[in-house]
Amino acid sequence: MSSIQDRLERLENRRRFIDWFMDQRLLEGFTQEQLQALAREGRWPEPLPEPLPKGKSRLHRLDRKSLVKLWEESERLFGHRRQEEDAFFGEHGYWPEQRMRPRYYRQDGCLCVEWQLQPKGDQHESK
Repeated sequence: MSSIQDRLERLENRRRFIDWFMDQRLLEGFTQEQLQALAREGRWPEPLPEPLPKGKSRLHRLDRKSLVKLWEESERLFGHRRQEEDAFFGEHGYWPEQRMRPRYYRQDGCLCVEWQLQPKGDQHESK
């Protein structure tokens, strides 16, 4: 039974890797304006640009070991994120668990910055 589970896990990882690879290739072909619109609005631009031709992406110049390392890092940072969290980040510029805001003050004639946890109900959230 564990061999079936192992096989399913390997197939699922392969599918996630291929999805990541294709998304990265597609994003590389976006203009700066399209990337900003994607971050701001949370939806793909229309019409969707064609992915870069094979061999033109920086990913095509990497060996498999390097690609897997990039994918694993992406999975570590973003793999557990829900769509709501992605939308929150796009709107506020930080993850929900990082609800920090700067507090500026002067001390001995110098401008100081201190990061404070922002209360959940705080209406002064900055964009």
